[in-house]
Amino acid sequence: MPNPASKYARTFIDALVAAGLRHVCIAPGSRHTPLALALARHRERVQLTSHLDERSAAFFALGLALGSGKPAAIVCTSGSAAANFFPAIVEARQSRLPLIVLTADRPPELRHSGANQTIDQLKLFGSYVDLFVDAPLPEADPPKLALDNLRALAARAFVTAREKRGVVHINLPFRKPFEPAADDELAIDRRPPTRFIPPIPRGEPVLRRLLTPDLRNCRGLIYCGHGSARNTAEQRALSPWLARLSQVTGFPVLAEFSSNLRGEDVLGAYESWLAGIDMSRLSALIRLGAPPLCATMQDLLAESRFDYHIYCSRAGEWTDASHSISHHLTIDPAAVHPREFEDMLAADDSWRAQLAKLDTNAWQVIRSELANGNYFDGAVAFDMAQLLPEDGAVFAGSSLPVRQLDQFAPPRQPPPQVFANRGASGIDGNVSSALGIAMARKGKPTAALLGDITVYHDMNGLLAIKRCGIPITIVLLNNDGGGIFQRLPVRRFKPAFQDFFLTPHGLDFALVAKLYGLRYSRADDRATFRRAFAESIKRSSATLIEVRSDALGDLQRREEIMRAVKAEARQSV
Repeated sequence: MPNPASKYARTFIDALVAAGLRHVCIAPGSRHTPLALALARHRERVQLTSHLDERSAAFFALGLALGSGKPAAIVCTSGSAAANFFPAIVEARQSRLPLIVLTADRPPELRHSGANQTIDQLKLFGSYVDLFVDAPLPEADPPKLALDNLRALAARAFVTAREKRGVVHINLPFRKPFEPAADDELAIDRRPPTRFIPPIPRGEPVLRRLLTPDLRNCRGLIYCGHGSARNTAEQRALSPWLARLSQVTGFPVLAEFSSNLRGEDVLGAYESWLAGIDMSRLSALIRLGAPPLCATMQDLLAESRFDYHIYCSRAGEWTDASHSISHHLTIDPAAVHPREFEDMLAADDSWRAQLAKLDTNAWQVIRSELANGNYFDGAVAFDMAQLLPEDGAVFAGSSLPVRQLDQFAPPRQPPPQVFANRGASGIDGNVSSALGIAMARKGKPTAALLGDITVYHDMNGLLAIKRCGIPITIVLLNNDGGGIFQRLPVRRFKPAFQDFFLTPHGLDFALVAKLYGLRYSRADDRATFRRAFAESIKRSSATLIEVRSDALGDLQRREEIMRAVKAEARQSV
């Protein structure tokens, strides 16, 4: 059976060399054996030097980085050996020299156990490194995602050291045995890892160089996640740029509601139909913004094997839980311009037209279902997005509200301005974030769609409305607890599900509105809600509109609509 330690070390080192590493200094020891043997396979491409003392090895690597201008790596065993790297790391940090530190470590069960030659190596070098990662422990039969993660980590380590001119520390735990097994595959994996493209100067072409004939012959998608455009200037630049990019590639544009790009020329109903069509030939993806909110899109990312997965970041951030990015760019969303594609011919439009028809039909089905079925939280999201004034903005609360807006908010031209806390996606502080946005907008119409637990969690934040004089319309979806958990398999495990996940509270939010000085409306049917929201969003005061619903009934209504959309999609494909 192959040795897990050897396999992980080879995967990581092969990707690091493929990314461009050419200088490595190795100190003696035992725990780093998998790394040393993996590096020894690269003698023809990598300059490997052996040093008897870790401190000397680190300063020697520092000299290599200083003399060559390229990242150099240092490798050591576990324990105090790593601490001897510290003086050189301090110098590298202060001098902005690219240094990659690879420390072998004991597995988690031996940390803090009194085991020999074991210290706490997590973030050992503190603020002197630009990136620290405690790498995963090798598994006997790792999923492909685990190995892809190692390859992506190696690429990120190299580019961070190179571009930031700083120190990267990767801590790699290994269990015995450290030596390769008889049946280990020792061939070198020369596949290039993620290619990081340096920031594009303002006014220069952003994507054109990557739009090869091979890519343009692929079946692909352009996906705009949350925050792709964060203001009007970015929205105005990105919208025509994406439209032209879609023409020259033949890839349709799918835009989340909180991407701020869901105009009338993009697809927005995909959550309802994506799982019902064949995506097996999909081989290219161009992505902007945060990772997909749509669960089906998440699955597609995890399961697809893209020939091209191009991610356009705004600040060099890594947002790819699938570890499948082939090209990573850093762009200024406000500086893109469609003229970079001006002399490129339009690609075949059949794939784009097929999905556009699906999306148009899906919105027709959704509108019909909302007009004729029971009122539920998804219909509230639709109505709220439709009734928002042209100069209005909405804060999408975490958990269910942001998902309901993403699935049911229809395209508009121009797209409304949408805000959400999608960095860590917690429900904490959503009320206060929405109020801060409303105050920053200086009286322009602002609404927030929030869940009941979210409002309860930050209820004291409502005091700012009176203290700061903030006009806002808060739409409260009250399903008496954690309704989002109805979407998870744990709902089958009763009574624990009721007690520890749904957490019904029975709060009277009319009293909450009275306590904090808000107008209050109760709207449990469509006509009442549309009237209450339309009136409130025009006022320069604060209103709480409560819509009470049943979480299980809401889920069933959503599933009914999705079945109707998929049935229509099967007929039209």
